[in-house]
Amino acid sequence: MSDIRLYEIPKKFEDLMTKAEEGELTQEEYDCIGTEIAVELQKKSTSIIGYYQNKNAFIDAIDLQIKRLQEIKKAEQNNLDRFKKYVKDNMERMQLTKIETELGTLFIAKSPATVEVIDQEQVPDKFLRVKTNIEVDKTAIKKNFKETGEVPDGIRIATNNTSLRIK
Repeated sequence: MSDIRLYEIPKKFEDLMTKAEEGELTQEEYDCIGTEIAVELQKKSTSIIGYYQNKNAFIDAIDLQIKRLQEIKKAEQNNLDRFKKYVKDNMERMQLTKIETELGTLFIAKSPATVEVIDQEQVPDKFLRVKTNIEVDKTAIKKNFKETGEVPDGIRIATNNTSLRIK
C-alpha cells in the first residue's frame, strides 16, 4: 500500500468501512488496514505540507528578489537621471546644443512651458478645479497663456526650462 496516491485514500477508507460493515474483515484485519491507511495519509499529508512550504518559501524568495531588483532599478534610474543632468549642464556651460556621434545624437531641447503656482489665493476662479480640495488648473492656465499671452495673478510661467534628449 506504500504507492497509494492521495486521491485513492478516501476510496480505500470507504472500502475498508464497507467490508467491516459487511463482516468481511476480522477486527485484527480492520485495525491493520486502518492503520496502514492512516500511516499513508500521514505520509501524504507530510509531503503536502512540505510541498506547500517549499512553494511558499519560493514565492517569498521571488518577492524578496523583486523588491531587491526594484530598489536596484530605482537607484540605477536615479544615477542615469543625474548623469543626464551632468551632461546637459556641461553642454550648456560649453554653449553646445547638439553633439552628433556614430551611436546617436545628444541635443538640448526646449521643454514645454510649465506653470508654477506662487499664490493660489490670487488665481482667478476660472483656473481653479474643484475636487475634494481646491487646486490650480495648470492645464487651463497654460492653454490661456498660449492663446492670450496673459499670466494670471499668482502665477509665474517658466519658459526657459531645458532637457537632454538622447536619440
